[in-house]
Amino acid sequence: MIFVLIIIIFSSMTVFIGRDIQPKMPEVTLVNKLKSERSESILNLPVKIPLANIEKALNLNIPETFVGTEANLTDLLSDDNLTYKINRKDLSIGTRNNLITFLIPISGTARIKGKINLGFTEIPVSAQTNIAGTIFGDLSLGIDNQWNIKPNLNVSTNLTKAEVPIKNVGTISIRNLIKKQVDQAINKEKPKLIAELVNKLNLKAEVTKQWNNLHLLEQVNEDPSIWIKTEPQSISFKEFDLSDGENIQSGIGIKIFVDTCVCKESLAINFKPLPNLTIQEQIIDQFLINLPVQVSLDELNNTLQSKVRGSSLSIDENLKLIVNEINLSALGEKILVKVDFKADKSNFFKGAKGVLYLWGKIFYDQGSNNLKIVELDYDIDTKNTLISTADLLLKPVLLQQIEERLSFPLDQQLNRAKDEVNGYIQKIKLPSEIDANIKVKTIEVEKVIVTNNNIYLVLIANGNMSAFLNIGK
Repeated sequence: MIFVLIIIIFSSMTVFIGRDIQPKMPEVTLVNKLKSERSESILNLPVKIPLANIEKALNLNIPETFVGTEANLTDLLSDDNLTYKINRKDLSIGTRNNLITFLIPISGTARIKGKINLGFTEIPVSAQTNIAGTIFGDLSLGIDNQWNIKPNLNVSTNLTKAEVPIKNVGTISIRNLIKKQVDQAINKEKPKLIAELVNKLNLKAEVTKQWNNLHLLEQVNEDPSIWIKTEPQSISFKEFDLSDGENIQSGIGIKIFVDTCVCKESLAINFKPLPNLTIQEQIIDQFLINLPVQVSLDELNNTLQSKVRGSSLSIDENLKLIVNEINLSALGEKILVKVDFKADKSNFFKGAKGVLYLWGKIFYDQGSNNLKIVELDYDIDTKNTLISTADLLLKPVLLQQIEERLSFPLDQQLNRAKDEVNGYIQKIKLPSEIDANIKVKTIEVEKVIVTNNNIYLVLIANGNMSAFLNIGK
């Protein structure tokens, strides 16, 4: 029950005998903390793997020279032997249909020895020729639910020049022979190349590190002591996208529980290991965070003084009270309203004065965006006393007029709270590898709480939380 206590001290009024009716203070139990407020947020991490890094990795791991010696390769010659040496130039990459494409110019020499059987005689052959062409193919990147990147590499060879001149006979094309040998050599190297790519693009290790680092606990304010705790809960991944032509793009969405608390002691963190991967089409970057912001009682009282000092409270045509001062204080979970008044000089009771103490509760009116003190009422002992000594002061119209004056616009407080919330969030130390952009866009009041003799607005902060994670260097 909400109580109202009134102390009235009247001078120059014989009907009031000047009794002090002391306020009956509520039993106050101070608690250590405001109940922790939990909200759910999504930390959006766009992931970019520059294609230049893929190009570098391929150039480092594709052999620079292909050499070989093969015997009896063709029916055109007998006792034939082919020796070749092919050098590659630097690889260049591009994109097509969400695939990484690559092209490698190659050049070199080949020597063929053997005999041409003309039926009536065999002609010895020993000739050298130049080779030119390209190695080309495509690379796609998949990922399994254990966060392992799965490259799929397709490679082929195209030779534009590989003919051996045979004196008095013409030329013999060895394009298919060289192509077969080079393709075999590349396919032999391909498992090693894929293993190197997986090793250099170790997404799981990078994500695990960031996941672990997102178990955060930060004291963002000392007086009052406010703590923010973040605990990642689940993670999703957007499929690789090559549409910009310069990067392999993706996104990691991490669902985070954010707890805020007005506490003297820090909160406990529950560590959760990196979960399995889930794939989704889109990663959002919006977040909601609940944050408590203390309301300044000094500001509320200053507003009251400028608004109500000298105003009148009309009980009836014979009694009007002039307000000297109204002052608010928070005790336990209640609001104590102190009204210092005197009787209007034109009243029959001129010269009377006194002090009213009223108990009420805090209320946030969403429609008007005002903070209000409502449900004013009398302490039962005080009410019984006033019935016999000053029953005029028990009329509901008096409490109604006082309550009407206890209304405070929150526009300025919320604008300031937006900056304050931004400051709180910026104090959360995200891992240094994450270049984070966290910005509050809108602030709404979820509820108002009186605790530990203070008033707090529990705010819902809506904004964008995004970051950039560059891997694969």
